[in-house]
Amino acid sequence: MLKKRNSALMDTIIGENTTIKGDIESDSSIKITGRVEGDIKASGDVIVLINATITGSVWAENLILAGTINGDVHVKNNLRLESTARLIGDMEVHSFVTDEGAVFEGNCKMISNPALDETDNKKKRSDFKYSKPKNTVVDEEES
Repeated sequence: MLKKRNSALMDTIIGENTTIKGDIESDSSIKITGRVEGDIKASGDVIVLINATITGSVWAENLILAGTINGDVHVKNNLRLESTARLIGDMEVHSFVTDEGAVFEGNCKMISNPALDETDNKKKRSDFKYSKPKNTVVDEEES
C-alpha cells in the first residue's frame, strides 16, 4: 500500500502529447503519460502510465511503472512494475512488486527503511545497555 503523505498532492501531470526536455523537481507527486528526457526528483509518488517514456533517472517516495524508463530508479518505499513496464537501468528500492510480463534489465539493490532502522537501532542499543551478562556455562551432551 502506498503511503498517503505526499501522494494526495498530485500537482504535476505531463500529458500524452507532451515532451519535456530537462530535469524536473517536485515537492509532491507527478503523473506522466507523455515523454520526459531528463531526471525526475519528486518528494511524493511518481506514476508512469502505459505509453509514457522517461529517459533519465527517477527519485521518488513510491513509483508505479506501466510505461518505460531508460535510467536508474531510486525509490524510498515501494516500486511496482505493471505487466507493461520496461525498466532498463539499476534500481535501488525498499521493496518492489512485479507483474508477469514486466521487463527489468539491470541491477537491484534493496535498501532498508531509514525510519524503521533508527527505531530498531535505538531498541537494540537500549537492550544491550541494560542487559546483564550471564555467568552460566552450557554443557553439550555428546550424541
